[in-house]
Amino acid sequence: MTSLDLAKELDKIISKAAISPLFQPIFNILEHKIHGFEALSRGPEHSPLYSPVPLFQTAEHQGKLSELETLCRRISLEQFKLRQFQGKLFINISPKALLDPAHPKGMTLQLLQQLGIAPSQVVIELSEQYPADDIDLLKSCLNHYRSQGFLTAIDDLGAGYSGLRLWSELSPDYVKIDRHFIHQIDSTPVKQEFVRSIVELCQSLTCKVIAEGIETQEELAVLKQLGIVYCQGYLLGRPEVLPCRAMKATLVPSNTQIQPRYSESAESLCTSAITVVPTLKLKFLSDTFISQPALQAVVVVDNQLPLGIISRATLLELFSTPYGRALHENHAVSEVMDPQVIQIEANEPLSTVSQLLTSESANTVAQQFIILRRGKLLGIGHTKDLLQRITEHRIKMARHANPLTDLPGNVPIQEELKRLKIQKKHFYLAYFDLCNFKPYNDIYGFCRGDEVICEVANLLLKYKSDNCFVGHVGGDDFVIISTCEHMISRCQRILADFETHKHLFYSADHWLAQEMLADDRKGEACYHQLISLCVGILPPALTFNAHEHSLSTLSARAKKQAKSANNGFYLLENHLIIDTQALTA
Repeated sequence: MTSLDLAKELDKIISKAAISPLFQPIFNILEHKIHGFEALSRGPEHSPLYSPVPLFQTAEHQGKLSELETLCRRISLEQFKLRQFQGKLFINISPKALLDPAHPKGMTLQLLQQLGIAPSQVVIELSEQYPADDIDLLKSCLNHYRSQGFLTAIDDLGAGYSGLRLWSELSPDYVKIDRHFIHQIDSTPVKQEFVRSIVELCQSLTCKVIAEGIETQEELAVLKQLGIVYCQGYLLGRPEVLPCRAMKATLVPSNTQIQPRYSESAESLCTSAITVVPTLKLKFLSDTFISQPALQAVVVVDNQLPLGIISRATLLELFSTPYGRALHENHAVSEVMDPQVIQIEANEPLSTVSQLLTSESANTVAQQFIILRRGKLLGIGHTKDLLQRITEHRIKMARHANPLTDLPGNVPIQEELKRLKIQKKHFYLAYFDLCNFKPYNDIYGFCRGDEVICEVANLLLKYKSDNCFVGHVGGDDFVIISTCEHMISRCQRILADFETHKHLFYSADHWLAQEMLADDRKGEACYHQLISLCVGILPPALTFNAHEHSLSTLSARAKKQAKSANNGFYLLENHLIIDTQALTA
């Protein structure tokens, strides 16, 4: 169609309000519940302007972008109300339309009032399709929406400099990570580090982060472990007129444990709690706080079941107003306690505690949380202690990480083995090594050799599953420690995958010859086979009985046998345990 035909089609769509709104769900994967929906607009079916790209591009060329977006916004809000959707509604607005002098002012708020929708339920999402030139003016426009109670978001964070600048200048309530960083994140350590950094920054800024474009369960599992709470993508739900409103429980198993960064439990933060009954009067609680200056909060309990929490700050604020004490001192503590305080089981990892604290809807992070054991009060935890513990652990992990691959080194590897032994877990220990790697380094150089090592690290991470730990011993040696029952077949797939792609490491001549001429360890020139990956595996029947110090000896024995095997694979069979009694006694 000509541009004139498209212009006429656009005029017809606008005049007839022929826009079909679709809604894509955004889920809180920590709580397995809907957080909101993003509204997406389509033209009439079979129209050349059905898809959003030609539809909005035509509107921009015709100078009707603001008019079209206003129409789409109105229809989306009306359908959102009509279908009684729960949660937030994310509405896309381009900076170009927002800055248009003809853009209607106050129309959205007026429509919300007519529909009975609270402004705090609507998120104005800036689309990166049309970048903004005037940041100051855009900031002024968004502040206008904020003053009316709307929330704000920026899309495609990481897609370019403009997105990062918008984040720093506009301080949005939400940021959406560009789908480029989500695609295959389960096998791309660089993307994992980028997302982890964004999550940490958002936590410090009380800004929520949404990962969009999620298509596989592996991506979702890694995102959860990295601290992502809010997720969107085809895996969770496609844009539809009637979108799914419930998240499949099987998508993110509650025991997902992908390469934990800090695996201590919530119980390690537990301190004894002062408890009070729900009927206690506030004046007596005030006396308790005064007599114990270090006391920051008390737990309201009924038959050992925690009902809520009252902090020193809350009570002091209540009593600090004129006549505050006189008005409130005879009220029961149950009337002013916080019943929404986070309550978490003692055996939950610190990562879960951190995610729960930072996913709260409030603009400030709670300073205390309740720790339970089988539903009964165990004690109270303090957020400052959690932050200190996480910081200490990450400093420790960084200190002991391999500088080339950023994988955990020998100290974390030994700690993981010790943890599994203490918990009496049955686990596999797989020791990977590159065969004929020295001649490759001699011919191609250390830079190319480092690239091969990094590719092996990426390969192991690609096949990493639940309850699995990947470590870099050093050089070209790696380990996988896993409680997964399918570990043997997974290791075999890793070896096969390496063989499939190792031609990428060689020149055409070397690959054709399938051998290289290089000096051996005696300095004599000879032909060497191409590099290959081998693995020696210790099964659970052996690792369960072996002492920690003997595991390295046994794994070295298995690796040596693997290097001699034709297929590079060796499993230290159960009948060989008899030969290792001296090591396991």
